Amino acid sequence: MEYETDLKFLYDKLSLHPLFVDDPSKFISFKKLYNNIRTEKINSYNQFISFANILTCFFCDGHTNVEIPYTERDKCLILPCYWSGDKLFIASDYKDVKINSEIVAIENKTVKEIIQLMSNKIPHENIYLVKSRMINYPYKNYHVFSELNLKSLFHNKNEIEITFLSDQQIIKQTANLSEYNNYLDFKDTKDFIFYEIENDTAILHLTACIYNEKYKSVLNTLANLCEQEKIKTLVLDLSENMGGNSAVIEEFIKYVDIEKFKRYEMIDYTKQPPAHLTDRNNIIINYKNEKCFPKNIFCKVSYDTFSSARTFAVTLKDNGIAKIIGVPTGGKPNSYGMPQKYKMPNSNINFRVSRCLFLRPDISHDDDISLFPD
Repeated sequence: MEYETDLKFLYDKLSLHPLFVDDPSKFISFKKLYNNIRTEKINSYNQFISFANILTCFFCDGHTNVEIPYTERDKCLILPCYWSGDKLFIASDYKDVKINSEIVAIENKTVKEIIQLMSNKIPHENIYLVKSRMINYPYKNYHVFSELNLKSLFHNKNEIEITFLSDQQIIKQTANLSEYNNYLDFKDTKDFIFYEIENDTAILHLTACIYNEKYKSVLNTLANLCEQEKIKTLVLDLSENMGGNSAVIEEFIKYVDIEKFKRYEMIDYTKQPPAHLTDRNNIIINYKNEKCFPKNIFCKVSYDTFSSARTFAVTLKDNGIAKIIGVPTGGKPNSYGMPQKYKMPNSNINFRVSRCLFLRPDISHDDDISLFPD
């Protein structure tokens, strides 16, 4: 009964999503989905989590999601990975398989098949966010190698066979689950911003969108250094940035030699009627700094670039400030966000529901599913 109560609580809060204000007809489908789930008898915690994920996946919104962090008691396959295109590689040696070997299959299911299966569990705006969250997001209900998901995907098996391609040789390994060792946890934000100089290029790494005195100071220092060292190119690296505070964007633009720009449009659905907090058609005067970055600016993005980091990259792209390099973003340019946080009454599981809609400055690209490299 507790699971049914929590699922009803989740349903009620999800019913507040802005999607249903923009398109009330979608609520009919959502209600039907919930009623179909209610006809199923919930026999286990894992089944309950599966139903909760199904409900949040309905919105195609990465900010509307259930978050179940690992504990020290939870088990997983400790296998750091990274993507290169559609191929999945290991980021460290595993048993006798060398680092940078490709994972070809898990329990005879191809990586492509695994991605499709995980897309039914992970709320996402595009397939790139699924790929990001299934290996990098520190919540066991999204991590493909968590005991929760491995047993769900492969019928409660305790040992998982992984097929690797290493030095053009196929290697099959039986993988055993271990206690979680925090290897997926969000990175320490103490050193969220730093830079390096390579010849006539400055590379500014921003691993989280944190707006504080340190951020402002580093921008100012780097702008002055670019002038002193006659730096010709700046690369803003947002490839490991999952978001934060969007105030970092306009602070950065103060160091760009442009007279004006356009912001994202932000529509708040917390109350009715929705409130337009910013308008993408408005021209914003840039009160630029005396010292500016070089005109040649690139912005590096990845599947992990999400939320405010995605907003940052899209704003630079749409205003002609930077060329985009890397791979497509996990965040869709136009998307929901600014979620309200809730806790289920019985299980105490946290979840979030978006309350705002964000629209990119360039209306002609509203249908883009990702920010793609130039």
